[in-house]
Amino acid sequence: MTCGGCAASVKNSLQTVAGVTSVEVSKAEDSATISMDQHIGLPELQKALGGVGGKYQISN
Repeated sequence: MTCGGCAASVKNSLQTVAGVTSVEVSKAEDSATISMDQHIGLPELQKALGGVGGKYQISN
């Protein structure tokens, strides 16, 4: 992530996924921590990021 706008876009996109309870994004660490109240598969989280230009990858 290169700017605060990118970090906000990632956070907002991930928060739209059903079951996600919180998202904390660190631009400095180029990472996001996702809390959820149920299991959400990586493909579903990656799909949510598709609208952010498709340049972000989900990994565990």
